[in-house]
Amino acid sequence: MSRWQAALEVKVITGLLVGIALVHIVLSLVLLSAPGSTVRVLFVPVTSLLLGAIVAGGLAAPDRFPRYGRFSRYIGYAVVGIMALQHAFGMLAGTLWWLRIFFGLAAAGYIYAGVLLSSRPVLRHVGSAKA
Repeated sequence: MSRWQAALEVKVITGLLVGIALVHIVLSLVLLSAPGSTVRVLFVPVTSLLLGAIVAGGLAAPDRFPRYGRFSRYIGYAVVGIMALQHAFGMLAGTLWWLRIFFGLAAAGYIYAGVLLSSRPVLRHVGSAKA
């Protein structure tokens, strides 16, 4: 069994991008059980999961696709910015207290992932910085 050899920052970024989206999908499935809700509730969480998985995949294997590893960092900035803004607006517009708490924590998690995207270990991992 081989272990994934990457910096801790890269593992945290991939965990945040995929984990926040998965928790958002679970909460959206709970909201889907409410009367009057439609499947459109799942559009934003599934989109954030797909975009987060694309960025996480590019960060996870930069040696297989060297150009994509560097480019995925820039895509990651866009994904993190859009999702953090979306969750911040969801926190302001939320009516249920537990949704507001989730949206606030998710926005903070995306902002933290954006900060980690520009850290030195991530730059070394994708080959953008010299050791």
